[in-house]
Amino acid sequence: MLAKITIIGRPNVGKSSLFNMMTGHKIAIVADEAGTTRDISEFEYTDEKNDLTYIIADSGGLDYSSANDEIAVDITERTERSIVESDLLIWVVEYDRFTELDEAIYRIIQKHKVKNYIVLANKADNDTQVMESYSMAGKWELEFFPVSSSHNAGIGDVRRYIAKYLKDKGLNYKKESEDPSLKMAFIGRPNVGKSSILNTIVWSDRVMVKDLSGTTRDAIDTKFHYEQTDFTLIDTAWIRRLSKVGTRNIENWSIMRTERALKRADVIAVIIDGFEGIVQQDLSLISQIADEKKGIIIVVNKWDLVLAKTWVDKDQMMNRYIDYLKEKIEFIPWVSVIFTSATEKKRLTKILDQAIEIDAERKKRVKTGIFNEFLEQVIYKHPPTGNKKSHSPKIYYGSQVDTNPPKFLITVNNPNHFHFSYKRYLENKIRDNFGFHGTPITIEFRGRGKFKDVSK
Repeated sequence: MLAKITIIGRPNVGKSSLFNMMTGHKIAIVADEAGTTRDISEFEYTDEKNDLTYIIADSGGLDYSSANDEIAVDITERTERSIVESDLLIWVVEYDRFTELDEAIYRIIQKHKVKNYIVLANKADNDTQVMESYSMAGKWELEFFPVSSSHNAGIGDVRRYIAKYLKDKGLNYKKESEDPSLKMAFIGRPNVGKSSILNTIVWSDRVMVKDLSGTTRDAIDTKFHYEQTDFTLIDTAWIRRLSKVGTRNIENWSIMRTERALKRADVIAVIIDGFEGIVQQDLSLISQIADEKKGIIIVVNKWDLVLAKTWVDKDQMMNRYIDYLKEKIEFIPWVSVIFTSATEKKRLTKILDQAIEIDAERKKRVKTGIFNEFLEQVIYKHPPTGNKKSHSPKIYYGSQVDTNPPKFLITVNNPNHFHFSYKRYLENKIRDNFGFHGTPITIEFRGRGKFKDVSK
């Protein structure tokens, strides 16, 4: 099991900037606004120079002066739990002052009898400020480092200390191979129940859930094991129409982070509000996921509210709703649909069951001989359809050339001679014969010699 190192400190001391600097990625959202980091963001970092791998966690700002602020209290409770669970703490303060909040954090460290921590005096951007930082060094029992996360100063010393500390404690684990887990993202519009569903699935308060629009700002990874399958569950920031978002604010950055999460995921659960129905924003999101060639599950949440209406025929409503969805998303008829209630904890594990099936479909490979026998039968029943400029489009042979997502390469006389609808016909027949439920597939026509496919 990898060691866990958590960065703690009061708001706006530069924890998230330090986290981004140490991981080498812009993972945590950085802004001059208290409470920007709300959940525990984790990153699996491999220190190549010191030959070990560990988890770095960025926590929310500890603010014991906001007892009436529900979110601040929630952040504090999560961070305190992380303090107890961590193998090493990185406590960040400012180089030139030690506030009442810092004193409160120090009391919490003492309360939990934590000895495994180091103190980083951040924002020490020049030699004069470094010297000023040493005037406070006598307050702590363990290692003290003046650093500047904005200038990447002193970070190397911190990494070397971490490596030595973990090795001395026997925590010098190495990452043997790429993460084989099934990566699944939960996305959707604000307040459709993304975080509530994830929390129920993993049976923990891993991600903050409040009845406030825009509570989740970072993309949070949760490692999880279910039915002999290792999952990485990715809860994402809210999605809102770009026309409603500025170009240089936290919300815009959150959307960029969500788009990055989409690229990382293998299977994506699109959560929609069953009571409100599917809207244009949902359709645009599903279209974007299909373009990324990801597995898709449409999760119709708040189904309990739908069935609570007196006029609803409970026996027929689910089938009618599926027909309604088919009309709305006719461009991808192969998606899975699951009806859930996060508040009543109904049918939530079916999301995971379906994700496992889709993952298997994405990794499935059709043998070349079997595929060519299939092509012969399909072509015999329905010869290739040409366009106005074509003479006689021909298919010679084909094979599946890739998985996850599945891709088929078909050699033809000239790709430009085929009517665009013939690919759709082939895709439908491939799905009828070989499955590939829940995942996009790619069909590429490749001409002999100079001809290229212009209709991918």
